[in-house]
Amino acid sequence: MSWNMCGSQRSGWHCEGTGTPQDKVGVVKQHVLNTWVHAALLEEVCEDDLALLMGELGTGWSKSFQPYQWSQDGVKWNSRCGNDDGRSDRIGTAIVIKGQMTDAQRYPTTQPWTGLQYPFHCATAAYWDTRLCVVHFAGPGVNPDHPTWDYRDDQLVEIKAVVDTFPRTVFGGDFNSLPPDDPNNTDAWVWPADLYSSGPGTAGYQECDQTGTERAGRPTHGFGGKIDYLFSSETRRWCVVADSAYSDHHVMIESVGVA
Repeated sequence: MSWNMCGSQRSGWHCEGTGTPQDKVGVVKQHVLNTWVHAALLEEVCEDDLALLMGELGTGWSKSFQPYQWSQDGVKWNSRCGNDDGRSDRIGTAIVIKGQMTDAQRYPTTQPWTGLQYPFHCATAAYWDTRLCVVHFAGPGVNPDHPTWDYRDDQLVEIKAVVDTFPRTVFGGDFNSLPPDDPNNTDAWVWPADLYSSGPGTAGYQECDQTGTERAGRPTHGFGGKIDYLFSSETRRWCVVADSAYSDHHVMIESVGVA
């Protein structure tokens, strides 16, 4: 499962009206109970809300969390869940796995010298011996000093270089990028060759909601476009895109064969 929870309570993140932390935790728990989710890649999750989720999932689940950071001319500090006079717990991305987790690790990617920095990290689900990685990108404008600079192309190349080293992997999250075959995508150049498979038997990774050779899929965001993805080196069984009242992003769930 991958889901941008829109969990921030900081006004500039525009998550007002998307439900309470308990509402959002309930969405994940519902899919664990009813859609057989055994792992979740979560974006824009507040650390205290992640603790709430882990408490509700109970023993036998593992987590890895990495915060977003604001860099001001290279000086960095962790991003808060709330406004400066509100919640002080960190906000970031998380990997949640049923069972034991090993080798949780953050990998470096190209980031703005000034602006919000997004983590890329992975962990191994020991029971399935599969490496899970959570992705979140920022689009153009993330660097206020250079608003036309785009970091997604470099980050995608760097992420591909990392996941290519894993014998078995599932990676995904909020790419803030339309699919390369979307006719409305004016930034298709950010996608590197051989990451997004063009269909069975071609190089790259098959995407959860991909049909045939077309590199596209159903909308995953309230604006009507697809910007959330799940890629895997393993055999795809089925894919679900589920709307939720508790985020501006839809939930994506993929079943893959990892036997």
